[in-house]
Amino acid sequence: MANNIIGRVLATEKKPTTIDDFTFWTAPELILNPFDIVKVQHVNNSFSYGVIEDIAHITDAASFLTNFISSDFGDVSAEGNTLRVGMNYVTAKVVCNTNNIYIPVQNNAKVMLATAEEINYALGLNDIRNPLMCGYIEMYEGTSVVLQIFC
Repeated sequence: MANNIIGRVLATEKKPTTIDDFTFWTAPELILNPFDIVKVQHVNNSFSYGVIEDIAHITDAASFLTNFISSDFGDVSAEGNTLRVGMNYVTAKVVCNTNNIYIPVQNNAKVMLATAEEINYALGLNDIRNPLMCGYIEMYEGTSVVLQIFC
């Protein structure tokens, strides 16, 4: 599953991408965790890497009261007549770019899971001269790919 597209970058008038962070949507059933690292297609055939900071779910409900009312004024066993339109979105902090290009990632850019080698690169662990085993990082728990990176 590494390097398969898992989502696309979102840039809106109220929440643009910046040199520091970006937001992307994912499939509702995709399980990601805070601190997982993702790879984003960027300009000049480069890739930016981001660390997941926040995961949220939003619907077309205007307020919490809207959901309460549509559940027959708080009846927890009530089933709504129509499903709400909803989506998951993820906020990530940019950690590096393969060509040192630090302009904002662009709207609709492809977001992928990174390989173990790419995560080592993003974390600056690929050029350690005298590596010392100090632990490991587990990424993408709940997906078909679970990476364990030793640092």
